[in-house]
Amino acid sequence: MSFKKYLKEQLAFLYYNFYHKHTTQIGNRILIYHAIGSKLAHDSYGISITKERFLEHMQFLKEQYTIIALDEHYEDKLDTNTLCITFDDGYKDNLYALEVCQMYGIPFTLYITTGTIGQKDYLNAQDIRLFAKSSICTLGTHGATHTRLAMLSYEKQEDELRKSKQTLEDIIGKKVLHVSYPHGSYNADTIDLIGKIGYNIASSSHIGFNTKENVDLRRLKRIEIIASDDIQNLERKILGYYDYLAFKEKNLTEHKS
Repeated sequence: MSFKKYLKEQLAFLYYNFYHKHTTQIGNRILIYHAIGSKLAHDSYGISITKERFLEHMQFLKEQYTIIALDEHYEDKLDTNTLCITFDDGYKDNLYALEVCQMYGIPFTLYITTGTIGQKDYLNAQDIRLFAKSSICTLGTHGATHTRLAMLSYEKQEDELRKSKQTLEDIIGKKVLHVSYPHGSYNADTIDLIGKIGYNIASSSHIGFNTKENVDLRRLKRIEIIASDDIQNLERKILGYYDYLAFKEKNLTEHKS
């Protein structure tokens, strides 16, 4: 284990045991998965979890937690502790996730980068229609080109968000109301545009717990699950061990503003 990872684990342990577990927050934790079982050339971080570990995760989550759909009634379901499952990017191997989640009756949201549809390692239009037909799956966009939205002009952001929405709607023949920010990147222009374009729910990469008191449908908090996350670390992420990272994130945001 690297010193950086060791330090992160120690801080997580101290934060949870000396502070977080003594709080009484009630609400929803949203998990982010990406790829399942694929060896991706660009995956230096570990976003591709093995099929065996993913199956283990879903079995554990189904047994231990209440998993809800991230839908138009989301705000009304924050009076008990629950989980939501999301997938970013739209990798071809997410077909396995569909199979597993259907087996266990686990609802999930899949955010698709529309510019990669049909490319190697990514879902094609026919695949996407399979997800659209499933009662447990909600589809959303993840931009057109997976570009950091905050780095773009207002006009280019609008093009990214409109184009991806229209492309996905043309494929599935249904309205698309969900979006997640590529790389977690957004700014005030993005927030203005998602409402203008017709998105109702937007998922961010901010770490944290969504409660009745803090819920913001324009920037829902989520936490990423990666290849090295065994059941113990998965549970720690759900319990809030790593929520201390939100303080660092907040300080960086304030420093930039």
